[in-house]
Amino acid sequence: MKNLFIGTLLLFIGCTAQKADIPEHIKGTKNLKVYSADPEPTASIELVQEATFKAPEEFFLGWYDDTISLYNWLGGVEISNSGRVYIADGKAKIIHLFAPDGRYLASKGGEGRGPGEYYGLTDTKMVSNRLHVFDFMAFRTTVYAPDSLQVLEASTVRPPVNQEDFDEISEWLRTMLYLRSDGTYLASFMEHWPDHRVGSPNYNLKKDRPIKYYFMNRESKIVSDKILEVRKKHADLVAQAGDRHLANIGSLPFLARTVIEISDDNYIYTTWTDELLIKVYKPDGRYQRAMYYPIQKKVVDRNEIVSMVDVDDWHYDLIQHAELPNTWPAIRSMISDDHNRLWVSTPVEQEGVREWRLLENTGALVAKFRWPDTRLIKAVKMDTPTLS
Repeated sequence: MKNLFIGTLLLFIGCTAQKADIPEHIKGTKNLKVYSADPEPTASIELVQEATFKAPEEFFLGWYDDTISLYNWLGGVEISNSGRVYIADGKAKIIHLFAPDGRYLASKGGEGRGPGEYYGLTDTKMVSNRLHVFDFMAFRTTVYAPDSLQVLEASTVRPPVNQEDFDEISEWLRTMLYLRSDGTYLASFMEHWPDHRVGSPNYNLKKDRPIKYYFMNRESKIVSDKILEVRKKHADLVAQAGDRHLANIGSLPFLARTVIEISDDNYIYTTWTDELLIKVYKPDGRYQRAMYYPIQKKVVDRNEIVSMVDVDDWHYDLIQHAELPNTWPAIRSMISDDHNRLWVSTPVEQEGVREWRLLENTGALVAKFRWPDTRLIKAVKMDTPTLS
């Protein structure tokens, strides 16, 4: 079983560094701050294990994470003001509740359409110390009491009632919703789903498929102009194997993708992970700045990629036949902590580890450390321990 553990985060203060040249393809980015490839951090980090979290065996359905698979079990991790930990188990469609010391307290949920039931756990957020859980498959938000996990509210999120008032997306598809800490949403819209049909006039792999984002309130009304736009959800991998045209269904770890992170105070961070370039938007949606670190990206090894895939997985033949990218993306994962700082992991050549960077909201490097690839940092609360 993959256990999760909670640990104390220790910061030790030190000093700073010089900027690097701006790469040509980054130069047009507005309000860009460029940092050197290897700046001196201002602090060091030590992670000390304090507790291990393990759900009872009747709920264990093969926890795993960050593999090449059509499904990722971890729908979200949240930490309450009292230090209680909520783990959204997307495979079992269950919320697990743990005490700060790792003791198992309760599990609520299951598959279905009733209150507190789910078809897909895809996002979680603490809002006014209540747990909000979003089900992408049912487009429904469930609100829980923090201690008892009693369902306080379950509401279906309807399509925007005023979408036709926005000409640029009036006929577009509503896709993902991201929870904000005031209970509203960052809603995304795209014109077409990926179309894998070779020869079809709508075939759109290896092309940009723009996604536009707007704020939407709990009454399903769009309440902003366009906040941001990204090129596509993830990069495409295609191959021809005999008479079969193969393509990835979702994101794969070695392909670039769009990552959107919303902090506890509703700052929005976006990146196309091919570069360590992160854009920052204020809570009201206004673009603020961007930060960039030039880094040496890890070289893609086909044998390593193939070893990550089960032979009966949809992607196995695709990876065997496709032309793979030369390098891994610069960013593997990005989360924000409760002090509005970013924790960014990057692939490195050293086997079995990632390099993590703790960045201020401005982009300045606080600390850098290497951590086992099998221990992924999922939630950070500076006044309580770190969950990984």
